[in-house]
Amino acid sequence: MQNLAATTDPAATTAELTQLLHAIAGRLSGEVPAELPGFGVAQSLGGALLFNCHYAAFTGESRYYDLALTQLQAIMGRLDPHSYQSHAGSKYYQELAELGALLDYLVRAGHLDWDAEPLLRQFDVLLEARLAPCLAANNLEIVHGALSVGQYFRRRLPHSAAARRVLTTLLDHLQASQEGDEEQGYYWTCHVIKEPRVYTSLSHGSAMIINFVAALAEVGFEPAKCARLLRYASRFVLQTRMDPAQFLSSIPIWRGRLEPTPNLGLLYGDPSTAFALARAGKVLADDVLLAEAIAIALPSTRADAPHAPFPHEASVYYGTSGAYLVYDGLHRLTGVEDFARAGARWLAATPAQAVFHNDALNFSSNYHQVSQNPLVQLGFNFGLLGIGLTLLHALSGRRHSLDEFIWLA
Repeated sequence: MQNLAATTDPAATTAELTQLLHAIAGRLSGEVPAELPGFGVAQSLGGALLFNCHYAAFTGESRYYDLALTQLQAIMGRLDPHSYQSHAGSKYYQELAELGALLDYLVRAGHLDWDAEPLLRQFDVLLEARLAPCLAANNLEIVHGALSVGQYFRRRLPHSAAARRVLTTLLDHLQASQEGDEEQGYYWTCHVIKEPRVYTSLSHGSAMIINFVAALAEVGFEPAKCARLLRYASRFVLQTRMDPAQFLSSIPIWRGRLEPTPNLGLLYGDPSTAFALARAGKVLADDVLLAEAIAIALPSTRADAPHAPFPHEASVYYGTSGAYLVYDGLHRLTGVEDFARAGARWLAATPAQAVFHNDALNFSSNYHQVSQNPLVQLGFNFGLLGIGLTLLHALSGRRHSLDEFIWLA
């Protein structure tokens, strides 16, 4: 891996990031490992399991695999839905889909020498039954809705007969529920927010659906259906463009929101929306769409861009970790070096975000539901686990990639 200091502030060296990684491991997996609730990845013990597997492989220290095995055993004792307790807004089936994807990954990546298929076949039954209520409620969300189920079954395509049924049903629903037309493009209204909106973003919106459908197309699933959805959903996003000189970003978070939009994180903002468009462009072999996506994201890469003061924290969802991961994904897709430099700059800014005076090494998310929650400050989406896993992704040169767990693969 290149020395990150070559493209960033000299004070933020690879050695400093490595030191931070080891400090995070000490806080999460030291003599008294951090205790996390639940069994999924986003806010729960599954995230710690993933961290310890990646950290064990990165350092060669087998004791972290031993801890991961202990955590896996604890997770297996938490799967009873009758005794499940929600935490930080978590939902049982959300965690089940996250855990299923995690187990599938750990086996494929060689971290887990265990036949997970008997358990995953039980997950198949439960999650297939979950799809219909999600679709009936118009809940397409990728965190706890229909696309959460879809993400799980996309991984299960080589192993599960249910996967093709579920994904076919989901694609058919996306076609049947699309709004708009071929001229203005296709879009879907988000119905899980109090005020229904037509989001464009990787969270709740068009980019979320484009990115998911592109992932299906990449594995050869229903290519004609996927291509149609990708073409016209991308057209809609492009037609929402606003003047970045006036509003900082080229794409509004939702249709009609003509306000300054400085977001650069994983969930919202030009880079993550452009990632979905670039992925669609690659799938469709559409060089024009790919070029449009690059043009949308490039202005945000400048160190002197109006975005430059943002974000003000380090989390995967809203902070420097997410900004790095999105730019890294854009570089992987496009080969444009400006994205690699921007990602390295944001990653190198991570240590400076430790300003919150708490037990999570002084890191916290500014997101209002998180800032006062000590457990969430340790978790994957908003806290230390996500920061540590991002550092492992970067310092290992993507050998211990996080892409599968942030929708970028």
